[in-house]
Formats: sequence, C-alpha cells, structure tokens
Amino acid sequence: MDLQWWITAIGIPVVGSLIWLRFHDREDMDKTFRALKDDLANYKLLVATNFVSVSYLKDVETRIMTHLEKIEQKIDRVIEQRHPAAE
Repeated sequence: MDLQWWITAIGIPVVGSLIWLRFHDREDMDKTFRALKDDLANYKLLVATNFVSVSYLKDVETRIMTHLEKIEQKIDRVIEQRHPAAE
C-alpha cells in the first residue's frame, strides 16, 4: 500500500469529517449565543421593570442626607461643648 492510497482512503474522509464537525459545531455555538443574548435581554428588562426607580432612589438619598445632617449637628454640638467659643 502506497502513500496515495492512505491519503485517499483515510486522509480525505478524516479531513472531510473534521470540516463537517467544524461547521456543525459553529451552528450549535451560534444557536447558543443567540439564546444567551435573548436571556440577557430578558434579564435586563426584568431589572429595569422590577428594581429601583428614580423616584425611590431620590427618596432614599434624601433620607440619608437628612440623617447625615443630624449626625453632623450632633458632632458640632459635642465639639462646641468641649471647646467653647472665645468671647
């Protein structure tokens, strides 16, 4: 058996099979990526509709700032009690 017979009998079918697997695998990967893209879009829509709204976020910010201002006033009173203003 010579080299040409090996190439014809085994090499060409093996290479053909590898090419077929490559393109078949590519289709599966494309389907998987499309499904992943759709899932991500659906998740982004879920987050946008069910989670924090701008008005709620502003309300939380206002409450936090109010509490921080109260803390700041208390700290100022403590500092003034320890170091009274010079008259």
